[in-house]
Amino acid sequence: MTSRLLKSLLCAGALGLGVGMAQGSGRFMEVRAGSVPGPIDFLKPLGPHLSGRLWLLTQGMEPRLTAALAGEREGEGFRSEYQRVMGLFRSFSNPMLQAPGAAALVPYREPGPAFSRGVLVTRDLGDIPIQTEPHLAINPKDPDHLVMGVIDYNMASLVSYVSQDGGGSWEGPFQAPYLLDDLGTGGDPVLAFDRQGRLFMTGISIGVEEFEVGPFVLFTVVSSMSIARSTDGGFSFPDTFSSARSTVNTDKLSTDRQGRVRGEISVGFLDKPWIATGPNPKDPAKDVVYVVYTDFESVYEPLYIDEILTLSARETRTTIRLVKSEDGGVTWSKPLAISPTVRESYGEGDGNPGDGEAVGSQRVVQGGSVATAADGSVYVAYFDSTNDESFRGQGEIYLARSTDGGNTFAKPVVASSFNEIPFRPRTNNFRFWASSFPQIALGPQGDVYLVYAARPSGKNADDADIYLVRSQDKGRSFSRPKRLNADDTSRLQFFPSIAASPKGVLHVMWGDTRDDRSQLRYHIYYTRSEDRGETWGFELKEQNVKSGDVRVTDFPSNPNKGFPGGQFIGDYFSIQATDEDVYMIWPDTRLGEFGGFNQKIGFARLRSLRQPEIFASPSAGPGGQSVTLQGFNFQPDSTVFVLLGDGVIASTRSNLEGRFTTTFYMPVTGEGPQNLRAVDASGNLASAAFFTEFGFNNVQTLLRQLQQPAPAANTPSSDPELAKVLAEIQKNQTLYQQLLTQLAQIQKTNQELYNQLMKRLETLQKEVQKLQQGQPKR
Repeated sequence: MTSRLLKSLLCAGALGLGVGMAQGSGRFMEVRAGSVPGPIDFLKPLGPHLSGRLWLLTQGMEPRLTAALAGEREGEGFRSEYQRVMGLFRSFSNPMLQAPGAAALVPYREPGPAFSRGVLVTRDLGDIPIQTEPHLAINPKDPDHLVMGVIDYNMASLVSYVSQDGGGSWEGPFQAPYLLDDLGTGGDPVLAFDRQGRLFMTGISIGVEEFEVGPFVLFTVVSSMSIARSTDGGFSFPDTFSSARSTVNTDKLSTDRQGRVRGEISVGFLDKPWIATGPNPKDPAKDVVYVVYTDFESVYEPLYIDEILTLSARETRTTIRLVKSEDGGVTWSKPLAISPTVRESYGEGDGNPGDGEAVGSQRVVQGGSVATAADGSVYVAYFDSTNDESFRGQGEIYLARSTDGGNTFAKPVVASSFNEIPFRPRTNNFRFWASSFPQIALGPQGDVYLVYAARPSGKNADDADIYLVRSQDKGRSFSRPKRLNADDTSRLQFFPSIAASPKGVLHVMWGDTRDDRSQLRYHIYYTRSEDRGETWGFELKEQNVKSGDVRVTDFPSNPNKGFPGGQFIGDYFSIQATDEDVYMIWPDTRLGEFGGFNQKIGFARLRSLRQPEIFASPSAGPGGQSVTLQGFNFQPDSTVFVLLGDGVIASTRSNLEGRFTTTFYMPVTGEGPQNLRAVDASGNLASAAFFTEFGFNNVQTLLRQLQQPAPAANTPSSDPELAKVLAEIQKNQTLYQQLLTQLAQIQKTNQELYNQLMKRLETLQKEVQKLQQGQPKR
């Protein structure tokens, strides 16, 4: 089997389009009455090269976009397809809600040595507990004002979460609507503040465009690079603009003398946006908004097979382009090509471009990122698969620089050449090819830093390590790659992200499976450099911690517990830094360990977060005492279990501030101190003391006292008062035994009645004591 055929299988048959598919062709779509390609079919040749959510759409694993597109089509086939996809996401259960007395199934946290405990930021407002692909931004006017953008499968649009205390607490989700006339969002949320405090979130807005091929009307999915703007710090996004939009071009179609359609059709799709803001070189007091993206253009040729019109996929061209806005995102420049246009051809041609515009025959460019310097210079980095097909062979990273505010760019230079990583690692199911897309940071001295993942040479079992290259001459030349992960294993590292603090300290995070012998679960790891990238490592002198890198997360994530099939944890993680702190976000699957699929967004920072606390009132009393427990600083909107020993005695739910109040009856134990614990579903734990003043041991002592024989009288008949007292003692002793038997039977099933019986028991105890004290002496 040739490598090209293998790749065709990976792309779901290259053009294995299902609807109206010519059997065995692999590259053709039949167009005839009652059988025409659907809107998604034209995306399938791009398949694995697209952003994760769009790739899922081509694989039949994307519920929200499937629903949106199903609404544009008629027929039971589309409705049943939507129901099938939703079924994959709704097969959830929650055995974490245990009956009283059972154990609480929650993750056990093992704190890292340097960072705060992990907080799960996102919450579910629907029946699909999955969020992914997070990006983080810091307001330059307030370093404690953080905003996170994320894909939420419960929401129609991309959403934001806002923190105004450096990540100590979060509000959200708040939706950033897709474009008015479109059908849904395709993901890739990326955020940027400008210096005035305005927030911009870019993403992919999905629509459908109609076009004609001869007598047939066809539809295809098209996309815009949407820009949602917020002027209140991410709480609302009243304005959404299109910075660029894909099109379908049929200008080269014509009809021959036999009435057959000839020529070519160009179907465009825009993908993988990235955003940055920076000073306008013409007016440094004002900011320019820049968006870079990948422009896909699939070329189809009409052919006739047995007189049936068939669209043959000839090639796909890709270009990295940039647009800019000087009026806060309202209007945008014409797209400017940053990279050359490269081509991936289908079939067995000679590899020469059909029209002289594209280069290569098995080449793709993707994953552009953009950053701006203090002087207004603009830098764009991107990935190039080179002409040896994607997911194999050699890959390259290029960097281009503009000194005139993005009007023109110098010729891109090669920043790094490396062994390209595969579409997915051999030890996991999720797509991770985007790990090789460069993440960029600029230092205050004009340095350029790029991080990416690559296959290390000489380690056949290792699918990816994390590397950095740097330029100290404003992108004209680059250093040799430096490996950042400090482990000696062959286990996987992926999705690096880099940030530079205002003073130039560099911070890098990534996903890392080194701690799992199964090579499946990942932690977040971190390293930093304080000497412009020359040396890397982490040190806490007060804790005597010094290492090449350090673990951040307090519980590992299993991708198979997050997204159905473990196929998608996003295309990137995110890190940001100030001079005082470092902030990181990532997909976290810990809640899936004891239930159905569950993927949240985790957050940690360098400063510690407030620890969970609980307070019991009253803090002492007899068994059966009504106790009110208050908790603070727990996971917001989470199930909380109250435990005595290892058994759950109550459960409740925290509010959006991570607080809760619950009341329960204290089980009967022995007299003495008891340890009450509260633990939430994410593993946060706090404890408080309760002192049992009257318990089982007190009951046993009283019972023994009552079972002692009463003193006999010499002449009972002559002492009727004594006989009456003894009879009363015997009667109460019998009643007491009966009450104890009833108490044992109902203790676990009726707390309220149990409490009443305990009060009657105490009353009887006092009456017995009075009778004994008032017994006549002989």
